[in-house]
Amino acid sequence: TKLLQLATVAVDDDTATTTNLDLHHVLAQAVIRRKVYKCLDKYSSSFDLNIYNMEEALKYHKLPTALGKELKDRCNSYRKIVNKEDDDDSLNYPSTWLESLEQLQKITSNNMVELWKLVVDHPMTSYVPVQCQSCGHVIPDDINDGKSDADVGLSEVEPKGDELGLRAGWFRGLRPEAKVFVINCTKCNFVSRWYRSGHPQIILNPNPCWGRLCGEQEEIRLQLANYLNITLRTCLPLDWDHVWSEILVCPSGNENDNNTTADWYVPDENAQHFAVRLDEGIGAWTGVWAVHPNPIYCKDVTEEYLSKVKNNNRYREMVHTARNDEAAITTQAKTLNGYILQRANF
Repeated sequence: TKLLQLATVAVDDDTATTTNLDLHHVLAQAVIRRKVYKCLDKYSSSFDLNIYNMEEALKYHKLPTALGKELKDRCNSYRKIVNKEDDDDSLNYPSTWLESLEQLQKITSNNMVELWKLVVDHPMTSYVPVQCQSCGHVIPDDINDGKSDADVGLSEVEPKGDELGLRAGWFRGLRPEAKVFVINCTKCNFVSRWYRSGHPQIILNPNPCWGRLCGEQEEIRLQLANYLNITLRTCLPLDWDHVWSEILVCPSGNENDNNTTADWYVPDENAQHFAVRLDEGIGAWTGVWAVHPNPIYCKDVTEEYLSKVKNNNRYREMVHTARNDEAAITTQAKTLNGYILQRANF
C-alpha cells in the first residue's frame, strides 16, 4: 500500500523521476506473479498426484445408498442426452466415486469433451456451501452483511496436525493462514469442524454438509482432468473471489503453435456468462485471466467474457469504474489488482 501511494504521488508530481514512475510497473509485475504463480502451484500439486493416488482417493469413500441411486438415475438421464435412448438396467448403484466415473466413461465412449461436461455437472465436483454438519444451516459467505464471524457462529482454531491438504484461502474474507473453522450452529447449537483442503480425499467427502467452495471445485476438477489426460486452463477474475476452468477441445497438436489455434470451451453455464454476475450487487471484477503452465495457453480473456453477453456496455462501464477505483470500494474482493495494472498501463 505504501509503495502504491508513493507511486501515485510520483505520477502526480511534475518533477517525478522515471525511477519513481517505474514503481507502477514493479507493482503490476508483482500482482501478475502473485496471481499466476499461486495458480501454477495448484497445477504443480495436481501433476505430482499420480494415477494410483488419485484412484485411491476416488475409491476411498463409500457412497451412501441414496447417493448411489441418484448417480444411477443420472447415468440413465445422461444416456438419453448422448443418444443412447434406453435405460441401462444392468447399471449398478456405484458404491464409490471411481465406479461412478467409470460409468460416465462408458456412457460417453471416452469422448473427452462429452465426458468432461458430465464431470463438471457431477455431484463429486459440485459446489457445496459451508454449513452445519448436523442440520445443514448455511454459513453466509458475505463480508458485506455487517455480521462478524462470531455473529454467524464461526471461529478459527489451530490445526491438530492430521488435516490432509490443509490450506489457506478466502471464506468470509481473505484467510492468509491455514486454519480450521469451528461452526457453532446458531440454529441447532451443534458444533462441527471444517477446513479448506487441496487433497482429493478431503474434497471428495460425500457428506452433503461438507463444504466444497469454488476453489476446491476447481482443485478437484484439475486433479480429475490430469487423471483423465484432459487439458484445462484456469480462469481468474481480478478483484473477485472466484475461479473456473476451460477445456481445450481443438488442440493444434503442436504446443509451439500460437494459442489462437486452440479452441477453449466453458462447460460451466454460470461461468459462460460471468459478466452478468456484476448485477449481483456485491462488487465488481476488473478483468479475467486464463492461466496454464504452457505460456501459449495464457491470455487476458476479459474481452471474451464481456462479449459473451448482449447489451454489455453497462458491464464494461462497471469494470472500467472498478479499474479506476484507488480505494477498492467497488471491487468484490476489496483489492486493487485491476487498479495497479491500469496505472501501469498493462
